This record gives sequence, structure tokens and C-alpha cells, in this order.
Amino acid sequence: MKTILARGGVIVAVLILAVFLFISGKEHAVFITNKGESYTPKKAYYIIDGREKEVRIKKKKKKREYVKGTNHTIEVRFKDIDGNEIKVSRKFEAKLGEKISINVALIEDEKRWITKEKIEKEKKK
Repeated sequence: MKTILARGGVIVAVLILAVFLFISGKEHAVFITNKGESYTPKKAYYIIDGREKEVRIKKKKKKREYVKGTNHTIEVRFKDIDGNEIKVSRKFEAKLGEKISINVALIEDEKRWITKEKIEKEKKK
């Protein structure tokens, strides 16, 4: 009876560990654009999750970044119309089955800076 209980406990522990590693290690694609409505900075710089290197994105361009896990931060730096440098930091979540798009030109707007869409799987005929 003890061996069955011990083996069952090990199997449950391994399954829990497998689920945790799957969720925390899953890589997500994040699309970053620099397209504003009234003002778009010529150059914007961003860092995702405190990476060492800053990435530059030009006006009206789109880039794709890959992130692992669920909770992330993005720091964006650009110059406004008056030439003042603005630095904004935001937190976001990446869940399974979502397409995430971040607009660095709208990063100051609380609601419109990020869009999340459900990814629909194609049905086989």
C-alpha cells in the first residue's frame, strides 16, 4: 500500500511540474508597432522584460518579439512633439492562444496601447 501511494504521489508531482514548466516556458509572439493617430515619433526605443539591449523602431514600422512566460513589462522611450523625452513603463500578460499587439506611439493611453486577439484554429474539412 505504501509503494502504491508513493508512486502515485510521484506521478502527481511530475504532472504538476510538467504543467508549470509548460506554462512558464511557453514562448509568445508580441508585435510592436509605431503608428500613431495624431503624432508618431520618428524613432522609439523599447526594452521588454529588462533585456540588456534597447531596440529601435522607426516610424510606421512593425517588429515581432518573442517572450517566455505570462507576466511581462515593456519600457518605451521616445521624444514628443516639443522634443521632450518621454519614458513609459507598462505591464502586460501573455496568455495561451492570444495575439498581442503593442503600439508604442499610443503607450501613454491607458486603454489603446495594447490589443489582444484570440487565435482561432483552422477547422479541417
